Order: sequence, then C-alpha cells, then structure tokens
Amino acid sequence: MDDGAPHPGSCFLAVDGGNSKTVALLVDRSGRVLGRGRGGRGDIYGAASVEIAQEAVFGAVQAALAEAGAEAADVCSAAFRLAGVDFPEDADFWDAHLRRRFPGMRRWSIKNDGFASLRLIDGSGVGVSITAGTGPAVAARAADGREEFSGMYVFDDLGGQGLGNSALAAACRAWMGIGPSTRLSEALCAQYDVPDAGRLRHLFTRRFGALPPTELWRSSRLVLALASDGDEVAARIVADQAAAFVRYAQWCATRVGSRLDSGDLPVLLNGSVVTSEHPALRVALVDELDRVAPAATVSVAHASPLQGVVLDALAEGGVELTSQLTGLARDDHPDGFLTT
Repeated sequence: MDDGAPHPGSCFLAVDGGNSKTVALLVDRSGRVLGRGRGGRGDIYGAASVEIAQEAVFGAVQAALAEAGAEAADVCSAAFRLAGVDFPEDADFWDAHLRRRFPGMRRWSIKNDGFASLRLIDGSGVGVSITAGTGPAVAARAADGREEFSGMYVFDDLGGQGLGNSALAAACRAWMGIGPSTRLSEALCAQYDVPDAGRLRHLFTRRFGALPPTELWRSSRLVLALASDGDEVAARIVADQAAAFVRYAQWCATRVGSRLDSGDLPVLLNGSVVTSEHPALRVALVDELDRVAPAATVSVAHASPLQGVVLDALAEGGVELTSQLTGLARDDHPDGFLTT
C-alpha cells in the first residue's frame, strides 16, 4: 500500500530564483505541495558572490526536500528557472554544481527565470511572458520550440528596482530645480524620514553607513500609488517602463519567428509589481500592448511565476497537464513565503 510518503521518482521540484529571493516547491504528480524552501538572492550576477547565490538556490532545495522528508533520488523531474542564467555557460555552471550537490536527482532543466510563467497561459508553454518583479524578465516560446529571453540584453532600469531608482532621481532633480516638481519628493522623504531629497540621496550613496539599494526598491509601490493618483512624474516613470518592457517583448517574439502584433503569441503579465494592489504598471502595459499589438491576447497571471515552474517540472517529467491540473495552479502558501 502507498502510504503517501515520498519514494524514488515520485516527486517534482520547482525552483524560482530571483533578485530578491529564491523559492522552491516539492510537489507530487497531482501538484499537491509536499515541501517548501526559501533562500536569498539566487542570481549569480546580482548576489554578493557566486557562492552566496549557490547557497540561496541549493539551500531552498534542501529545505523543500527536508520538509517533505524526501531525498534527491525521490525527484523525478526538476525545473530551475533562475535569474542570471543569461548565457550557455551559466546553465553549464548550475548543471555541474547541481550534479555534485544532488547526485541522486534524476533529471532537470535549467533556464532563465523569464520562462517561469509561460505555462500559466494555457499549459502549453507557448507565448510571451512579461514579468516585472524586483527586476525584469521577458521571454518568448514558439509552437516549434524556439525560445528567446531578454537576459543580459536589457538596457533599461526596470521592475521594482527601476521604479525605486527612478523615483529617487526624480525627487533629487526636483530638489535641485532641474526637473519638474513631484509628490514623490515629499512621499520618499517621509518614508525614509529625511528632511529633503538631498539628504535622501546622501542616505543611499554615502561611503559609510549607506542604506542598501534593496531598501530603495521598497518604494516601488509608492511610485505605483502616486502614478495611479495622477502625479505626472510618477506616471511618466511607469509609462516609460511599460514601453520598454513591450519593446523587449517585441524583440523576443521576433527572435522566435513571430511578431508581437500578429496575435500569434498570447502575452502574459506577471510579477509582484504587475500584480500589485496598485495597478499603474499593469494598466500601462495593457495600454501599450493595445497600442502596438492590438491583435495580441493579453492576460494577467492568476498565480506566481513559481506555479508556472511547477507546471514545467510536471510536464517535463511526463505528467499530462490537463485543464484540471493547470487550473489548480494557485498560490496557497504561508504568509511571507512569496513576499519580496
């Protein structure tokens, strides 16, 4: 009799590693969560060191296995979707270390985190995904399997990180008298308890005792709120991000043999900034896509990118993604597990 305990080949592992956190789920073939793990920044380009990124990813995996009472040999299929897997040698790096760290694991795939959400569209994994979390992730996959993602070819400061950086710059320009006034100035100063934007700049850039950049990224929701409330500078920051995201989506679609404006590839919007309670970027992206690609079918994800990685792990492990199974892809986790 099957007692429900993990056994060799019975589990599926999903890992979503980003610039603020890494999360891992171990599930059975029905998608039921067996174990969870969480770590820090898993991007080998963004973490303080490659070793720290490794421990963030592998520590999250080990925690998920431990919570489930499972071992690496119990994993039938694993999907790793990691920020910073930007070039072939990056995937090779993770592959080699994964083999050493978890020698019993049966099979896995390693891709850029831009691909994490694609199966949330309809289970096929075909389409274009625009993800705005701490940073940007854009990817496309055609029906014939061709893939492309933005990776290192992003030359705009996007996502929550970009919103925070742009807000600080706008507040400082207004304080210096070389940019338009904005309610971002007062709001940011209140948030960080400083008297003016000059002191705010000092707070984040001084040589000794400066706040880490991650603290500034917390202001992204403030930018979204003020943009929705009519602040012209905040609205412009958001609109510029939307336009840039769509340009990268157009490039990815072209690279897989399609055109975004053809309507051949559905478009999914995801990420903590897009799905925020403040809809400014979500609205701006929909508006921009309607302007440049009116034939495209656009939807907003109903679950986190991690749930898309779960579907990848199941599909790559030979599980048929029925409508019932894809419909179960929802986030039901303890408080704080997915919080950035």
